[in-house]
Amino acid sequence: MAFNRMFGGDRESAVRAAASIEMLHNFTLIHDDIMDKDETRHGVPTTHVKFGDAIAILAGDVLQSESQMEMARAAQVLPSQKARHLLGVHAHISTEIAKGQTMDMQFEGMRYEAFTPKLYFSMIRLKTAILFSHSCWVGAYLAGAQARSAKAAAAFGMDLGMAFQMADDILGLVGDPSVTGKPVGSDVRNGKKTMPILLAVRNARGQEREKLLSLLEKRDPSATDIIVKAGGIDATRDLMERYRLRAESQLSSLPDNGAREELKELLYSSLVREK
Repeated sequence: MAFNRMFGGDRESAVRAAASIEMLHNFTLIHDDIMDKDETRHGVPTTHVKFGDAIAILAGDVLQSESQMEMARAAQVLPSQKARHLLGVHAHISTEIAKGQTMDMQFEGMRYEAFTPKLYFSMIRLKTAILFSHSCWVGAYLAGAQARSAKAAAAFGMDLGMAFQMADDILGLVGDPSVTGKPVGSDVRNGKKTMPILLAVRNARGQEREKLLSLLEKRDPSATDIIVKAGGIDATRDLMERYRLRAESQLSSLPDNGAREELKELLYSSLVREK
């Protein structure tokens, strides 16, 4: 919505596109919860817990279908060729997110010592950041932004999404359960390969490293204490700051109006958060 306002787009079509992307997002969350066997999300029962796996799968399928339909309605303000391009890109996003989720599940069985930053960044780019990027690009594209500006919007969203996921990784280890809706150390319990864990494994030395690896392999949440002590959280925050600065730099070439300031505020609040 902010990028659409930045370029003077049609509000009604932007609302439809935003709703489309949010439905796509929720479709992926419902299916992710089934795969991860998560029982709560934001402190309430997940769809499959409340209604059963079959209904949850169908609910996700319906949201995916409705997402495509709503984007088609949004695209009616565009010339036919541009509308077809928008719908093609939107359909492809589901495939990319599925690739990221596949990587996430596969990495759960990988030894922590073998996991690398390159693998992590590849995963979160597809699993999380690409949807942020898509949201920003769609807003600009619908408003008729030039290709260069739409590309900058997409780059802003990608950097924001990468930093956002790292903030999520931190909350998955040390967030307040009453706020996040997740138990302390939930990512350790689930065998997730996240940046704070990766950096802690790399930073820890001697017996501390051996103990950390042992606790991680056992999926023991007490590993969180060593992750913090080994600097995994602080080093991840440093990385987040680099992505924040990159994202902010993408805005410098875009129209200097109220929407740009709103996006800067969104960038900051997305990284300094409690849930």
